[in-house]
Formats: sequence, C-alpha cells, structure tokens
Amino acid sequence: MTGIGAKVVTGAPEGDFDLVTMPCHCPDTFLENCTYRERVWFSQCVNMFMEDRRKRIEVTGVKGKTSTCYILAHILDACGYTVYLSTSRGAGPFVGGRHDIRRLVSIAPPYLLELPAGDYDYMINEISLGGSGKADVACITNILDDYGIAKNSRRAHEAKKDILTTRGVNLAPSGDVNVWKPYGKEITPFAVSVGIVGEPVFGKGLEISLDYDGPTSVTLDPGYLSVEYLTAIEAACSIAHALRIPRDDVVGALKTFKGVPGRGEISEKNGVKTVFERNPGISHTSVRWTLSCLERMNALDRAVLIIDPVSKKVCDKLDRDLIEKVAEEFGVPLIVTNGDGTEPEVSPEYRTVIRMIKEGYQ
Repeated sequence: MTGIGAKVVTGAPEGDFDLVTMPCHCPDTFLENCTYRERVWFSQCVNMFMEDRRKRIEVTGVKGKTSTCYILAHILDACGYTVYLSTSRGAGPFVGGRHDIRRLVSIAPPYLLELPAGDYDYMINEISLGGSGKADVACITNILDDYGIAKNSRRAHEAKKDILTTRGVNLAPSGDVNVWKPYGKEITPFAVSVGIVGEPVFGKGLEISLDYDGPTSVTLDPGYLSVEYLTAIEAACSIAHALRIPRDDVVGALKTFKGVPGRGEISEKNGVKTVFERNPGISHTSVRWTLSCLERMNALDRAVLIIDPVSKKVCDKLDRDLIEKVAEEFGVPLIVTNGDGTEPEVSPEYRTVIRMIKEGYQ
C-alpha cells in the first residue's frame, strides 16, 4: 500500500483522509480524531480485491454457521469432491470425513484474501460479519439475535448483509427473506425442510424427516446432540440443493455425519449425562436453544449449567444477566467460572452437566 502513496497506521490517527476502511463492528468513536471523504467496511474492500474464481460457498448468520459448514463439507466430501473448509475451528482440507486443520485463522472477511493455493472443487468459508459479495453461494443461516455491534451503534445484520453475492445464489430461511430484500439482491428461500420423527432420546439415533425434492427420512448418528443441528441441516442441505447434489447422496452423507467437535458433544457415564459446547456463539440465545433441546428429551432433571466466559476475539460478548434469566426459566442452576480454565466442582447430585465455553477462533 505504501508503494501507491497510501499511509498505513495501526492506531486511530489525527488528520484528513481520502479513504477510511474499517470493520463494521468498529465504533465511529474510533475516528473522532480525523476527518475523511469516504468510509468503507473491510468486507467492501474484500469485494474490490477478491479475484479467486474457484467455487466458493460463504456462510454467515447468528447461529449454526460452523455446523452448517461442516455438514456441507461432509456431504461434498462424501460425493467425491475435493473440499477446503475454513471455520472458527480452523482451516484446511476436509478429506474422508475428517477436517485436516492446518491453520488457525480468523473468520473475519479480510482472511478470504488469504485462501491457500490448491485445486479444490469447493472452498467453504464461515464468515463472522460480512463477506466478499462474490461467492457462488452465499448463505445466511438465520438472524435469530440481531445483536449489537460497534458498541451497540449498529446491528449485526448491517454487517452480515455484505455477504450477499452478485454472481451466485443467496440463500436464507423463508422467514428471514424480507430482512435481506431491501439490500437489492435476489434472495432464495431454503429449498429443504427438516422435522423430527417421534420423540428424541438422549444418546439414541434421531430419525428426521427430510423434504429434499420429495419426502424421505434419515436416522442420524447417536453420538452428538443432533436435535441442535436441525436448522444447520436445513441450511447445509439447501446449499447442496443449490449445487444440484442428488438427494440419495445427501441422505447417505447425513447418516454418517458425527457432529462437529465441541458442538453438541454428548456422553453418558455412570448415569451422568454430559453435554459439551465450545464456540464463540455462546449467548443467551444458544443457551436457550440447548436447554430447550434437552428439555424435549426430558434430560433437564437435576441438571446444572456451567459457563466459561473466555470470550477472546469475539465481538458478541457474553451477557451473564440474560443467561441467568434463561437458566432460571428452565429451572437449571448456573455456575459461571472465572475464565482461567479451572474446573469447577460439580455436586454428585447433578445427573446432567451442561458445559459451555465461549471463545473465539482456535
């Protein structure tokens, strides 16, 4: 940049500038010492500089981004395609049902400009806020909690809208389509719907109904909290539908999917059920979703909720008061750790232990 006469600084500078570029979640007070003629967000800059023409799927939203990306990667990998997967868990090839994480990278839009070389059939990228606007498929999983960004001077959707593509397909749940229509891009509602057959049981394979060019059913692997994944399955399968993946291939892949490490991991030992969540999306909304899923399984009897608020590199900060209200609503005692990794003592009276760690990419 300096070679073309641009001044590069790492702090908030004084002075008058032709152009300011910044993350949408950066508050305007950052610029109080300077004047400028034009301001653009980082995602808009990514749009200007993005030259990668490999097939790329970008996924954003409030909840379910990582799970959607992993389910989609699993489907495409099972179909024999070469897949590169970048999420908040890390980045690398997805081969043989396994994510070979080679780099720990941010899911902020600028890192789309650092995609590695390689002859991949599909690049799948989880994006926090915004995107390139040039993906072959752009998916917004949901806008369940339009949380505040930039010290609550803006809302999350104002940044996430920049993922909407001008060269491919934009997907969103049918109930969210009107949120995105004002931004002038064509929005396609999810083409796939998912439901539960019967009553879910903790640790048992969940049978779901799947309407993918016609109705069918699938029994999911029992090793993860699959009830939590239903909206992500809808999103991933809708992307697969847009990519014209045959239904039988999708159904076969869903049967062998075993969940995302750290996302709805479950186990049961000596009569104690354990649920483990580790991701940057931990919030009162995600807590409510997990507890409602466990309530449906009658798994909240003598349950305890443990929150570890590491909260590093995460723009959506933890709101303890809201989480306390949700826990009280479900009648579940809450323990909040001091965030240093120390394991709290859990009374043997509890028969379901729900452990949630909020942290950024790693």
